[in-house]
Amino acid sequence: MIGRIDEIRKTGNSIGGVVECVARNVPAGLGAPVFDKLEAELAKACMSLPASKGFEVGSGFPGTLLTGIEHNDPFYIDEDGRTRTKTNRSGGIQGGISNGETIVIRVAFKPTSTIARSQETVTRDGVETELLARGRHDPCVLPRAVPMVESMVALVLADHLMQQVSEHIEPSLC
Repeated sequence: MIGRIDEIRKTGNSIGGVVECVARNVPAGLGAPVFDKLEAELAKACMSLPASKGFEVGSGFPGTLLTGIEHNDPFYIDEDGRTRTKTNRSGGIQGGISNGETIVIRVAFKPTSTIARSQETVTRDGVETELLARGRHDPCVLPRAVPMVESMVALVLADHLMQQVSEHIEPSLC
């Protein structure tokens, strides 16, 4: 990745890419089937990041090319007696609720707009002109995006954990 980014930087251009984030040991039952769907909350958080343009969970967009029988993720009981899924195509979330499997998301980021090449633009007065940016500009946001995606995922999961705990507090303890 670093070599490709440096290669692009030397041409005065920029490049985008995809950050994959994996959350392990997430308990089953986080989220809701309608308004507080876990994947919707994760998408909202990650799509609020600068330069983000796409969001996928599990099989994501390639999963749309599968048939229902190919994409379905049958449940089974593992050797420890836990209910699991065979493929985790759902990315750890089914029907808006975590299922106990590893959560896998991907966030796509566009190339940075400010590059070291002349670009066509229009002034506030409606005059066509060219703009050449000066100064230091990242040729790719991915190195900076990784900790931001991880943080957003952690915040959403922590929020849902707190919601789940608060829903099960004994009223006499309040």
